Amino acid sequence: MGLSNAQLIDVGTPKSQRLPVTFTAAQRSAIAERAAASSQSLSSIVRQLVAAALTFDTEPGPRPDSSAALAALLAAEHALLMVASILPEGEARMLALAEQASRAAEDRLATVREPAAPGAEDR
Repeated sequence: MGLSNAQLIDVGTPKSQRLPVTFTAAQRSAIAERAAASSQSLSSIVRQLVAAALTFDTEPGPRPDSSAALAALLAAEHALLMVASILPEGEARMLALAEQASRAAEDRLATVREPAAPGAEDR
């Protein structure tokens, strides 16, 4: 039995487990392109995309490769270079303090990643 690429239902899936979903034309086209490129069914691609999205959304902590993290790093580095450029011996100071800044950043990240102790919000 042949299924066309336009179908998003697996033949063996019980009706109670099916989830009717509507896609925009652009989304459907992107799904179809992925399916064709990987020789998989549309349903298989949609399941993979949903699984990836659910995993991404449930992973705790900041994502160091996110656009926001990279933008923040760029802004911080730019500010550092601007300050170094106007201070006497700014570049030498910047290099001398690099290790201390790294430790301080790690400590700051640890406080963000670790849950607050019970009652800490009352302080």
